[in-house]
Amino acid sequence: MYSVALSLPELSSFTGRRGPCAICLYVDGAGGATPTGNVAHEFLAPEDNRYRRRMRMENSMIKMKVALVGCGNIGADLCIALQKGNIPAVISALTDVDRERAYVLKRTFQLRASVCSLDDAANKSDFLIECAGAGAVKEVVEAAIEHKKDCLIMSVGSLMSQPELLEQAREHKVQVRIPSGALCGLDGVRAAMEAGLHSVVLTTRKPPKGLVGAPYLVENQIDVENISEEMVVFEGNALEAVKAFPANVNVAGALSLMGMGPKETMVRVIADPNALENSHQIVAEGAFGRLEATTRNLPSPRNPKSSYLASLSACAELRNAAMDFILHDPDIPF
Repeated sequence: MYSVALSLPELSSFTGRRGPCAICLYVDGAGGATPTGNVAHEFLAPEDNRYRRRMRMENSMIKMKVALVGCGNIGADLCIALQKGNIPAVISALTDVDRERAYVLKRTFQLRASVCSLDDAANKSDFLIECAGAGAVKEVVEAAIEHKKDCLIMSVGSLMSQPELLEQAREHKVQVRIPSGALCGLDGVRAAMEAGLHSVVLTTRKPPKGLVGAPYLVENQIDVENISEEMVVFEGNALEAVKAFPANVNVAGALSLMGMGPKETMVRVIADPNALENSHQIVAEGAFGRLEATTRNLPSPRNPKSSYLASLSACAELRNAAMDFILHDPDIPF
């Protein structure tokens, strides 16, 4: 059975009913909906348990408790998104290697959240969000597994060098959510994999200040602050790219997991003094044809090394996770 989530005004218009409005579910006789299926319409009356379930979601009476691991830029953007009141979730715990930063986030957004250890945070929450950097990924996934909580990993690149974490999570029936980050076109790459891909190339172009301090540039003594024209500072596969630029090219991790894998996905990083934005271009070729997708991102207002779209993708994944949590909450009758 498939439900269509319509707002209350849309439902009133669709059904022609006033006052408490029915919800429309689309079903077919086979228990699913297909382009050629025999589709029927079922309207749920307000006394129906399924109607009450949806209304409870709309009214945010039940909210998923979230633990933030990392209280920096993305954590702040998640708090801003939650303040709008249309995501059925609440921050219940905060943890950060810099404990004071967690307290600053708590005060800034007036959160009723505990500042605590990762283990306590996992225990107090329904869902964990890692936005602390690559070094925190292993501990977060392990804590999620131990406490049987699903999680969202923003530092996707770290998962490529630790593939066993995803396997362990699957074995324990823990869902690790992967955001699209600052990259568009991943849906096409994933679909194209069904018939096979021949090549996938990601080209990332950033203003020099967005790359300064990256381990690869420091180790190879590459100065990008004084260049006058664009410079290709890295070419290699995705696994090498995320090690070289752990804070800059998490998009390579997401692309690899959706496509050909970290060793077959090629990455080029360009420092461009004339660039006013962070951009990522995917070129993928396979049995389906050729895909080209370019995303031009504005930097995050609080962190020039990160794209604003990366934070927004975290908000979108949080919304999806919260809706899934509520739909499967055993305390809500269905």
